Amino acid sequence: MDPQTTWEQLLAAYAEGDWDTVEQRVTDLTAWLDRDGFPPSILNHAGLDPDWNRALARAGCAHALGVLHDQWRVQGSAFPP
Repeated sequence: MDPQTTWEQLLAAYAEGDWDTVEQRVTDLTAWLDRDGFPPSILNHAGLDPDWNRALARAGCAHALGVLHDQWRVQGSAFPP
């Protein structure tokens, strides 16, 4: 897996509101990071510890999932049970 490509696809899907792709990319990237895969480059600053990018990628994934779940709740509430 290429975590940089996955991150960029996640950002694009988030910007477009493509929540199915957001969910898939978050799942892929967090699984990769959980297996100690190298993180995508979030901040391109020389000398930054890779743990910075790992933490930022995880935070971005958590935020995207939070927004995704909010979107599902909003969309789901439009339909009576």
